[in-house]
Amino acid sequence: MTVAIVGGSGFLGRHVALRLLAHGARPLVIHRGNEPANLPEAVLIAHADRTDEAALRAVFGAHDVKVVIDIFALSLGNTQPVINAAARQGARYVLTSSVDVYANYAGLLRKETPPIRPAPASEDAPLRNMRYPYRGNPRRPQGVSEDLFDNYDKLVLEEAAAAADLDLVVIRPPMIFGVADKQRRFGWVVDNARPGEPFAIDERAFGWPNSYGYVEDVAEAMVLAALSPRASGKTYNVGQDIVRTAAQWATHLLAILDIDSAVVAAPAGQGVWADRADAMDLRYPLTLDTSFIRADLGFAELIDEDIALRRTLASYAPLGH
Repeated sequence: MTVAIVGGSGFLGRHVALRLLAHGARPLVIHRGNEPANLPEAVLIAHADRTDEAALRAVFGAHDVKVVIDIFALSLGNTQPVINAAARQGARYVLTSSVDVYANYAGLLRKETPPIRPAPASEDAPLRNMRYPYRGNPRRPQGVSEDLFDNYDKLVLEEAAAAADLDLVVIRPPMIFGVADKQRRFGWVVDNARPGEPFAIDERAFGWPNSYGYVEDVAEAMVLAALSPRASGKTYNVGQDIVRTAAQWATHLLAILDIDSAVVAAPAGQGVWADRADAMDLRYPLTLDTSFIRADLGFAELIDEDIALRRTLASYAPLGH
């Protein structure tokens, strides 16, 4: 079976291709060709722009694509052509969505004031009402254009895909960490740790819970959902089955780094994450309940957590390099 990965040459897509190979599928990575894919020879490569529906349809047809996994779906403009091409091909469409579709995220951004839901969100938890959460936000991630940032909304994409005539599977991951993560998800610990000195976290962020997922494990979950007949029409939260607060993450990561520092709460406005606490309402957790995909598809992590964390932390270049 040929499975197309649109945007498959980057951080997450590369691991999805490798897991497809491990499951006996034939991965077809579709990207613009601006950078080398660095993938095994068994992975098929095609060059096309994801906004060029005709080019995508031609590639899907030439390779008899049965499933399309969409990695870099950010805005309706950069995603509707992929949805349309998948529908014309009669292929299953696997959308990479996000934890940010849930109502807690709108509260976290101070865009809405939904009831605070302290428990990890299951797939049927309330979704946010507001749209385009990053419009007006100056903190644009590396590699994301201003247009994509302003028009980013995974909830809009879920709605567009659901309205199309295709077999839809939605994956909602949290923040993803791993080797070659340009966003350095745990850089806040690595960059601020000083052996022998307390590791201070703003008291407003000290107890804030957040979910993460390791890139190889998230890729495995996506491939299970892409290939399983059981997954048809379903939505799955994907990520670790544990939840830690900022303080607990710092304690765990400092131990892995072999840095002897006490994790302490600093007064508001001081310490790590003071800027985040200023910008967000950290009464709202950003956590996921991932039990459904484990029960429904038998998902389990491939990599021991401490091994995954050691690999990730070892890959970080010093700040500023």
